[in-house]
Amino acid sequence: MAKILLVEDDYVLANTLLDWLEFKGHEAEHSANGEEALAKMSTGNYNIIVLDWNLPGITGIEVCSQYRGLGGKLPVLMLTGMHGSSDEEKCKQAGANKYLSKPFQLEDLTRQVEILLAAGNLS
Repeated sequence: MAKILLVEDDYVLANTLLDWLEFKGHEAEHSANGEEALAKMSTGNYNIIVLDWNLPGITGIEVCSQYRGLGGKLPVLMLTGMHGSSDEEKCKQAGANKYLSKPFQLEDLTRQVEILLAAGNLS
């Protein structure tokens, strides 16, 4: 079981993802904006961060970049409606480990979370 911080401003999607992650045996906590997420990242004990790109206020790209700039080492899975290769590159430049385009299947989310958790356990 992993403790996951889900950062998503769409409450319908967030509730679906929270239920799914808990169904898969994880403990999931939610933030709806970048400011709250950064505060939780600095105080919470998480194993992975699932971060939406398009957030109100501070974008997910900015959150990820700030988190990395502060020395944050947790794996970050970026969720986005963007689909271009340049968008994937922006995610990587900000420090995201993986990128998942919306819409996605819940099993795709599970697979990416498991890959990142396994990679984190190897280091």
